[in-house]
Amino acid sequence: MSRVVSVTVVLLVATASGGSVLPVTSDPVEIAPGVLMPRVNLGTCCGSDPSVGLQPWLDVGGVGIDTAWDYNDQPAIASVLAKAAVKRSKLFITTKIPGTSVICNNVSTANVMRYITDDLTQLNTSFADLILLHEPCAGNASSTAKIWQTLEHALTQNLTRSIGVSNFALNDLVLLNKTARVKPSVNQCQMPPGPLLDPQGFAYCQKNGILYESYGAMKGCRFNDTTMLKMAATHNVSVSQVCLRWVLQMGAVVAVGTGTNASTTRGYAAENLNLFTFNLTQHEMDYISAPAPTQPPTKPPPSPPTNPITKPPTKPITKPPTTLPPSPSAAPTAAKATSNPLNGELAAALFSAVTVAVLLLIFLQCKKAPPSMYTAV
Repeated sequence: MSRVVSVTVVLLVATASGGSVLPVTSDPVEIAPGVLMPRVNLGTCCGSDPSVGLQPWLDVGGVGIDTAWDYNDQPAIASVLAKAAVKRSKLFITTKIPGTSVICNNVSTANVMRYITDDLTQLNTSFADLILLHEPCAGNASSTAKIWQTLEHALTQNLTRSIGVSNFALNDLVLLNKTARVKPSVNQCQMPPGPLLDPQGFAYCQKNGILYESYGAMKGCRFNDTTMLKMAATHNVSVSQVCLRWVLQMGAVVAVGTGTNASTTRGYAAENLNLFTFNLTQHEMDYISAPAPTQPPTKPPPSPPTNPITKPPTKPITKPPTTLPPSPSAAPTAAKATSNPLNGELAAALFSAVTVAVLLLIFLQCKKAPPSMYTAV
């Protein structure tokens, strides 16, 4: 059976402020008396399939497994473990009971215990190493406290070796600790590289001895960032390993998946576990902890030239007339304005000819008349 690799190498870990440092090794972390939790655990949620990723994880030395009632993958995990014939004592199994969306509607001891025992049944184990309340009851600290009391009861019944919470912010932790008899061992929260999403909650956990566990580290990992790529090259590791190492040096442990592609899960598993041969400098830690730098906008690539043979002809743009065409009633006037001036002269000559013809006709009539009509009486 593979076991956690223990390398006694003193490294550095940055606090939430990024200032002072603490020693960190690959050794597991004691989260409760005699309960040792691996620093790197296989996450089986949200794009990580244990049916293809768990066996490679075990093959390269992984022992920590993170699952939940909500993930609907616990029977698949049990099946892989049965085939691998792994001794239960060599594993560290974290599971979770649902919060707001399920249990908070009925926080009776019997109902909460039903989910705890269902987790164990699905995993085909008599106990868990760590059971978390997946989320607090939104706006109802009393219901959260009642669920926690049942988890404390499960602890006394040896159904789990330790208990903790997940997605608890500062106020949730403060309210819970007012009534808790057993302090949460772990608070698992989203913690991608960059500014902490809940710095107050993170600081509270560090101050009160609650181990912070990161999920979603790959979600915020800046794989194409030039500086991150240089860091990885300097340490001869991948950018993914730089991001995971940042989590460890911040003082947290991590749950990280290996995807769903059977051809790459083994390589990812080996990378995720191989985080203890290098150390990020304080400058590198500060860079990763800062907001991602704004990248300058890039100009869009020019459009490819159009083939002149296939380019359609462009119609010339015709300038519209500045004046409207004449209305039909204005047509005669326009015609007269544009008539030939010789037409007037022709009309005058015709009139003169007609006049001469009339006078000539009168003269001839007078010449034919008898003389008496011209003689005075």
